[in-house]
Amino acid sequence: MEWTLFGWAGIQLEIPTTWEISGISGDEKNGYLRLDDADMPRLELKWAKSRKKKPDLHKTLDEYFKLVRKNYKRGGNVSFRRNVDLIKDEDFLKDCTVLGFSWKGGIRANGLIIHNPDTKRITIVQVMGRIKENWRPIVLRVFQSISDQVDAKHKVWSAYNLRLAVPSTYKLEKQKLLSGYLLFTFNRGKYRKISVERYGPAEVLLNEFRSEDNPLETWFRSRYAKAIRGYGFEVTLHNEDGDERINFVGQQTRLYDSVPFSPVLIVDRILKRTRLTFFTWHCHHTNRIYVVQSIGRQEASEKLAQEVAESIHCH
Repeated sequence: MEWTLFGWAGIQLEIPTTWEISGISGDEKNGYLRLDDADMPRLELKWAKSRKKKPDLHKTLDEYFKLVRKNYKRGGNVSFRRNVDLIKDEDFLKDCTVLGFSWKGGIRANGLIIHNPDTKRITIVQVMGRIKENWRPIVLRVFQSISDQVDAKHKVWSAYNLRLAVPSTYKLEKQKLLSGYLLFTFNRGKYRKISVERYGPAEVLLNEFRSEDNPLETWFRSRYAKAIRGYGFEVTLHNEDGDERINFVGQQTRLYDSVPFSPVLIVDRILKRTRLTFFTWHCHHTNRIYVVQSIGRQEASEKLAQEVAESIHCH
């Protein structure tokens, strides 16, 4: 069985590569996520901020059991157990309050409810399996890999074999998870944004531009014509591991750019032009196109785009 690191909203854990997102709602403060394999639901993750220093986890678990009974009652009566001591390591999630639980109906599950006083978050994670399935080793590996760190420099975000790392100071603004298109958009205030897009299949998208000298660049300029209007770019083309890569680094153009007076340069420094950076590449191994876009008012915008692009291992 192959495993991979999965991340969402600051929570990280290891999962089998066959598990993928089937449902998601909420935001980074309060949300829900479910992972399925080809046959059944495998993992549920639920998180919420709490203002209480010592929240009543049993009360929260009561409400969660109501949802479990409602969602999984088709398999028959559901029985629950609390205070299940599945992890014996005393240092497991040190400084957090952790309660283990299990339930059994048409399927069975083991779970943890965790209160992290640093992140002020209550997290419920449960792993599900068939009644006669030997899934205990999977449960242990998933649970022992859980991480929820308040001081993490980056947050990992994952979906459909795409994994990226974004500075924790950037908040998720929007996501689209479609079969041929993935989008993650993050922001840090009004003027600083970073987005990651994945398109596929690349062969189909680039087919109409195959007569061009550089189909990828022509596709990009056509697809992002509106976004790059009003910017002057320095374009760099290169190959890396057999994949074509194009970097667009630019800034807003101004009407007075051609005026050779030093006072204009002073005003320009005060206004701080918006910088726009694109890192685009065609991954032949996965037959997909990746676009990382960063916008801001400082040169750090280019560095941010590069860091996020480097965190993505497309194959």
